[in-house]
Amino acid sequence: MVLFGMRSVCLLLLSWLLVGTAPPLPDALKPYVHEGRFDPGDYGWMRGRFEDARPADKEATAAISAWLDACFMTDMAETRAELRAMGIADPKLERGAFRDLLCAQVASAPYPIDLHSFSKFEQAVSTGRPVAESYLAATRAAEQAGGAKGPSLRDALLARPLREQMLRLGLGWGEGDMQNVPPLPSDTRAVVVSRFAVALAETDRSNTQWLKKIIADRGWPKASEIGQDGAREAWLLVQHADADPAFQLKALRLMQPLLATGDVSKRNYAYLHDRVMLKLIGKQRYATQVTCENGKRIPLPLEDPEHLDRLRAEVGLEPLPTYMDQIRESAGECPRSVPAD
Repeated sequence: MVLFGMRSVCLLLLSWLLVGTAPPLPDALKPYVHEGRFDPGDYGWMRGRFEDARPADKEATAAISAWLDACFMTDMAETRAELRAMGIADPKLERGAFRDLLCAQVASAPYPIDLHSFSKFEQAVSTGRPVAESYLAATRAAEQAGGAKGPSLRDALLARPLREQMLRLGLGWGEGDMQNVPPLPSDTRAVVVSRFAVALAETDRSNTQWLKKIIADRGWPKASEIGQDGAREAWLLVQHADADPAFQLKALRLMQPLLATGDVSKRNYAYLHDRVMLKLIGKQRYATQVTCENGKRIPLPLEDPEHLDRLRAEVGLEPLPTYMDQIRESAGECPRSVPAD
C-alpha cells in the first residue's frame, strides 16, 4: 500500500512540475490551515515520520514531502525566471528559500527530534506549545507597543523590524543571547523553535511586501533623508527578504550608487552583497555569511579568499577572526553534531 502510494505521489509530483503550477494542499495538512494561515497545532501531520507510524500515516507523510518538493521546485523556477529577466543568465540558487509562505511554514517542522515514538513526541509538544505561545504573545505585544512614534518613513522603519528581531532571537533558545532562558529538553526546544520559525516566515514576507511598496514609490531610502538608523532598518528588512532574491538584487543595485554619497553604509551593502551573491553564483566576497561545520564556524564559499582581509577593510569590516568571535558571543558555540533523522 505504501509502495503504491509513493509511486502515485511521484507521478503527481511530475505532473505538477510539467504544468508549472503550485501543487494542491495534501489532505493531511488541510485541518491545520484556516483562511490561508497555517497552525502546526498538535503536529499530527508529522505522524508518518515516526518509526511507530501506521502505513496510512507514512503515505500521508510521503504526500507532504512530495508536495514540499514540488512547491520548492515551482518556487525556484519562478525565481530563476525573475532573475533572468534582470540579466542573471544562470542563477545558482544553491541556498534558495521557499517563496510560498505555506510551504515555508510546513517546511519549518521541528528538527532534530527523536523519531522513535510519536506519543513521546506528543509530550514534547504538550510542554513546548505553551512556552512558544507565551513568547509569541510577547512579540505581538511588543510590536503593538513599539509601533511607529510618528508619521515619517523613519518612524515606520525604526518600528518595523521589532517583531522579526524578537523571533530571530528566539530561534537561538538557550544559546548565545538567549542562554539565560529556562532550559528545555531537545525535542521540546525543537517544537518551540519550529513555532517561532512559522511566525517568522509570515513576518518576513509581510515586511518584504511593505518595503517593496516603499521602494516602488520613492526608491531606496537614503540615510540623508531618514537618518543612519532608519537606513539601517531598511537594510535589515531586505537582508531578511530571502524568499525574494529578485527583490534583494534590485535593492542591491539601488544601493550601489548611493555608496559614494554615504547614503548607504558600506558595511550594510557588503552584507547584502554576500547574501545575494551566494544565491546567484554560490560565492561571497566579504565573508559575512557563515555556517557550522564539524563543530566549527566557517565562512560560506569565498570569491577571493586570498584578498579577503583587504576586501573586508575596504568596506569597514573587522578582521575575520574578530567577526567570528562576535558571532560566537551572540549565537553561542556551533553544535558538535546533528542527530540523524
